[in-house]
Amino acid sequence: MSDVMTRALTKAGADGLHEAAAAARAGRGSPSSPSFYDDVGKYIGAVPAPVRSIVDYYRMDGSSSVLVLSGLRVDAAGCGRTPLSWQEALADARQEQEEAQLALLAALLGEPFAWHTIQHGRMVQNLVPMEKERTAQSGHGSVALEWHTEDGFHEQRCRYLLLLGIRNPDEVPTTVASIRGVDLSEGHRAVLVQPRFLIRPDPEHLRHLATVSPGSEALRRAREMHDHPEPVAILFGRPDDPHLRIDAPYTTPVPGDREAAEALAAVVEQLEVAQRDVVVREGDVLILDNYRVVHGRRAFEPRFDGTDRWLKRISVRGRTGSLVTGGSRVV
Repeated sequence: MSDVMTRALTKAGADGLHEAAAAARAGRGSPSSPSFYDDVGKYIGAVPAPVRSIVDYYRMDGSSSVLVLSGLRVDAAGCGRTPLSWQEALADARQEQEEAQLALLAALLGEPFAWHTIQHGRMVQNLVPMEKERTAQSGHGSVALEWHTEDGFHEQRCRYLLLLGIRNPDEVPTTVASIRGVDLSEGHRAVLVQPRFLIRPDPEHLRHLATVSPGSEALRRAREMHDHPEPVAILFGRPDDPHLRIDAPYTTPVPGDREAAEALAAVVEQLEVAQRDVVVREGDVLILDNYRVVHGRRAFEPRFDGTDRWLKRISVRGRTGSLVTGGSRVV
């Protein structure tokens, strides 16, 4: 895939971003809380101009679907041992400085938001391997995570997804593939732009709410999307540079639609061919254009000894979008 942009922060840039994040924490509190983002604009201006220029260029130029930004100041030892579960990390404030840096980068791209159905609506989520989810198709499994558009089932899915490396000593790769790297026939493209496909929510949304809030409206909506998905198109936007939404394990053609089944098989095959590995190391931020890129993760063998791969994740609605219904940052 050719549309990957890589940039390294200078020491001055890394130090300046670190200082801006510290000021934001002092003024707005924890980046895990939605209220942190209500007036974060005043702190974005303190981010060094060269850092802002990198992110702005990526956002506005549009020629790159992926940005790998390295050199952030991350204190892995100070962050503590890799948690054994996301629940263990919910109230751990030791990573707030790292999270605040990620939050400022996210706010440069648009409006950060979260889901009620994921990690209690925490704005910055923890991706760590969990013993009981070894075989799960989620950020907490350790089998190969099949590629997908983040929350492809939902109309309010993010435009950008950001992943910050706290530690990754085994260099477990994230997989990425861009729609720009696929070779599809005109016939298949004509089918893929029509609403002839069903994308269901992944089980992580349903599992969490069923446990912590079994009577919630959010769970009712998620189950409705699972049981009665609305037909959608896989490709949308400009015919010469389309966007996509797809989740390999949870996308099917409308029942009985042979043409849709063939077109779906074709785009799945091409995205497999276009896949490449990107290792998110300590201090790296991987930024994905969720309208152009699918991502996953290679299988690995966790130790559950406090040294396993640990990433931070935040979702961003693009600047052309709006806050979620009612002005809330948590869907």
